[in-house]
Amino acid sequence: MSSPAPAGAHALRICQGHVDDTATLISRAPDGDSLRLVFQLNDATTTRESLLPYLIPKGYITIDGTSLTLTEVDDEKRTFGIMLIQHTQQKITLGRKVIGSKVNIEVDMVGKYVEKSVRATLSGRGGSTEWRGFIEKIVEDVFAKKGIL
Repeated sequence: MSSPAPAGAHALRICQGHVDDTATLISRAPDGDSLRLVFQLNDATTTRESLLPYLIPKGYITIDGTSLTLTEVDDEKRTFGIMLIQHTQQKITLGRKVIGSKVNIEVDMVGKYVEKSVRATLSGRGGSTEWRGFIEKIVEDVFAKKGIL
């Protein structure tokens, strides 16, 4: 059966094959026939920003070339989790990694595009008036809820 998604895309997931950073496998636990894996990201440095802003539960991440759904994200601990169903465990090598293994990470490109567009809009170096209006509305709503306006 063929997929309606173009090559490199899984539903709306865009994987380019560019490694953003690595992470370390810190936990593995069976869950019925499935396997839950938890990884820890590296600390951000002056030359490498944190990938945490791009990670959200039910969002996408590519680990060692396989696009997967995030099941959990803990910003404080710099960790994220995924779950591999039995079929996926049989098709990829990730389920055979041991605690302490390093894996290649690529974050979702859509999040990067959104961030770039928002930054350009807020800085006045591009973006659209629609984005600016949308962002202003969000800020106003937050301020109103906090009683600042």
